[in-house]
Amino acid sequence: MKQKLLLTVVFLLSACTYQVQVLTPEPSSNFNTPTPDSIATSTSFPPTDSLTSIPPPSPTFTFTPAILPSPLPANDGTYPIRFAANGTYIDVADGMQAGSTKTYSVSALKGQVISVSVNQSSAGDWVYSPIEIVGRGNATLCPATINSECTFWRGILPSTQEYLIKLKPVNTANFTLRVAINPPGAATQTFQYASQNGRASFSYIDEFAPMRFPGAEVTRIAPEISLNFVDTKSYSNTNLTEAYFLFGSSSAADEVQNCTQPISFGGPENILGERDVNGVKFVHSEGGGVAAGNIYEQTYYRAASQGVCYEITFFVHYGNIGNYSPELGVKEFDRAALMQIFEAILSTLVIK
Repeated sequence: MKQKLLLTVVFLLSACTYQVQVLTPEPSSNFNTPTPDSIATSTSFPPTDSLTSIPPPSPTFTFTPAILPSPLPANDGTYPIRFAANGTYIDVADGMQAGSTKTYSVSALKGQVISVSVNQSSAGDWVYSPIEIVGRGNATLCPATINSECTFWRGILPSTQEYLIKLKPVNTANFTLRVAINPPGAATQTFQYASQNGRASFSYIDEFAPMRFPGAEVTRIAPEISLNFVDTKSYSNTNLTEAYFLFGSSSAADEVQNCTQPISFGGPENILGERDVNGVKFVHSEGGGVAAGNIYEQTYYRAASQGVCYEITFFVHYGNIGNYSPELGVKEFDRAALMQIFEAILSTLVIK
């Protein structure tokens, strides 16, 4: 029996400069091939040689709010994701019970770059939520092999068709599904984040996506946003396990007073010096640890400005390359390239 349900797609990150509220789910197997005219252009992430660059202008995407009731099947069904006019990404706020599955569909063009990620709510314990992405023509994007799993995917689409995104959380959880599709010919698109206190902002590209940080405590201040590095090709056949850009701020007196002092989470932290980031002096330090063949590295930038402590953390987790059998073909990940991307985000940080 069918019943009417209302699924509201909201732009969850209220701190971001984009505001969108769009309803997407509507059970349908009809495939409407997208056209380039229906997709907006995107600004690309600027290269940087220093940490004093000017942040890029915010993209001029226009979103059209729409909240429409749709009849949905009581059991299995596919929930089409439709972008607003000129929209290049969407955040779908949803929740699922343990052991259940839900499938969304999205149409895109051959050669477009798509990224799919799941940001679990901070409430409750962290839940492992594998996903599957396949085309109607049975082209499988993720997982890469039968015996593997993926929790995000970013790459170039092999053909113009409708793609199905299936979520399979192992426990009950609320989450936000982000689907970003870059305009034809655009390698990246840029997002702007504004801090909760409204006094700091920075830009990041779609190689990162908001995702809950499941790791151990490694920061002085609890991150208000954690951005996971979701570029699939950077993980494929390498020893890279995970990488996060973490940003936090606090006006608590003790945090401000001890803001630039090193911490010892996961191992000793060494201060390397100071770095000027768009007019604000940050203390630059590094920390990390090793456990059971896993290597953890943290790069910190901390500064106290006008009664607020700001902390940026580059968190990188990878396996000891010596522990992989040569026949597996696992290569050392490009650490220098990853750190350059981290630094590029930091270079756009502006504190008022």
